[in-house]
Amino acid sequence: MSEMGDLRTFFAYVVDVLEEIGIPYMVVGGYAATLYGQPRMTLDVDIVVDMSAGHVPRFVAAFPGLDYYVSEEAILDSLARRYPFNVIESRTAAKVDVVPLPQDVFTRMAFTRRQRVEYVAGHSATFIAPEDAIVAKLLAHKNTGSDKHLLDAQGILRVQGDRLNMDLVRRASRASEVLDILEKIMEAGSIGRNDRSTEVA
Repeated sequence: MSEMGDLRTFFAYVVDVLEEIGIPYMVVGGYAATLYGQPRMTLDVDIVVDMSAGHVPRFVAAFPGLDYYVSEEAILDSLARRYPFNVIESRTAAKVDVVPLPQDVFTRMAFTRRQRVEYVAGHSATFIAPEDAIVAKLLAHKNTGSDKHLLDAQGILRVQGDRLNMDLVRRASRASEVLDILEKIMEAGSIGRNDRSTEVA
């Protein structure tokens, strides 16, 4: 099996664990961007979770023995400090980065708008909405300077096209102070600007 195949299989298992325990989650980052936009290689998956300390024992128990690397102590510390932890499948080195739900307004609002998406035939998970994925990528570029985030955002804009609620994209971009970046990549890519006027809180 390819690296991407290994990662997809492990990702599906992690999602099953989250859903069985009842931990609200949202798939974000490059994995979401490639689902909505243009494919590229990604070696891990980022998942935002609304996890509490009470969830941790069952979560750790789902990744037993030598087959996985996961640390209960590291997870509890991660929840307290609100920084990511990871879960790794030992055999394949497939990795999922788990991010405790941040406090910033944008991510909290995006979490309320997350949606169920089929990522391969017969398998679905809860992903960040494509409009919010664009803004998240613009923020990632602003914070890191990496152009791969701009390419991801452009890919989503191009592939999703008039299915996007551009009113929401612009409002969220303005609130996150990345509207100028959005306008630049739209102009550079000659991406259409047809708005959907539906208001989203």
